[in-house]
Amino acid sequence: MNRKMGTSIFVYFCFFMWLYFAIYESSIDNWWTVLEITQETDHIVDIEVSLVKLLIGTIIFTISGFLINLLLSNLPIKD
Repeated sequence: MNRKMGTSIFVYFCFFMWLYFAIYESSIDNWWTVLEITQETDHIVDIEVSLVKLLIGTIIFTISGFLINLLLSNLPIKD
């Protein structure tokens, strides 16, 4: 498998793991969550996924994947 494909698969896997844990396994108090309180009353709290936090996380993973790809492309290939 070439390096670009391996890097892409690794970054996509990490992104989807983060997305799963940021939505389903986190609480509002975690810094890495994508959840936000949209409406709060005495008995009811509405929690939704923040599109801004989701977009920021997507941009971070895209940039980190690009940087990992650049770093790995400069390494010599051992045959």
